[in-house]
Amino acid sequence: MRMSVSRAVMALAICALGESRREWARAMRVEFDAAAEDGRPLLFALGCLAAAGRELLTREEGRFVLTNYALALGLMLPMAALQIGCALLGLPYLYGGQGGLRGALIDGGTQELLLRSVYQAAVPSLSLLLLLVGIGHLRIAWAMLERDWSCVMRMGSLTLAAAATLILFMAALFLDGSQALLQATILAIELATVAVVARWHAQLAPPLAEDLAR
Repeated sequence: MRMSVSRAVMALAICALGESRREWARAMRVEFDAAAEDGRPLLFALGCLAAAGRELLTREEGRFVLTNYALALGLMLPMAALQIGCALLGLPYLYGGQGGLRGALIDGGTQELLLRSVYQAAVPSLSLLLLLVGIGHLRIAWAMLERDWSCVMRMGSLTLAAAATLILFMAALFLDGSQALLQATILAIELATVAVVARWHAQLAPPLAEDLAR
């Protein structure tokens, strides 16, 4: 177990070093094997991770890696979890703090009685659209970590389209779409931020500019 943890920490350290520190990473692997034979693999791996962390902060490439991971893991994944969870649990956050479809109604009373069956029939479609938005966030996060910016932009456009469709669908049903509109606005800001990160990466690796423009 301890050896598995040590290898995982070591792999994280080597990944953090990036392509420009490939020789240093190779030397780390050799020294890690020696440290493992001496019975101190975890201590050595933690030391390598700390060194790689310091290296990240001193290089522009490292700051890019940290920013990219922070956006993908700290923003995109939590948003994906929120939206997928809401889609599977009956769209709770879309309804202004009230329960079920009743909370989504702009006006209650007679309108609710007349359109109750319509609202009930709309739940699967609304859930599917929200699920697509969540899956889109998940795919964007994965593509960011792979630095596949053309995929990021393509999935971003599709996810934004799904969010817009959700808002229009809710408006057509006279449902309160304020929370959905807020989520779409946040998504637009996320994609604008990702576009800045993509341009940053293109500056660090000019040959990738052609892929970014596709």
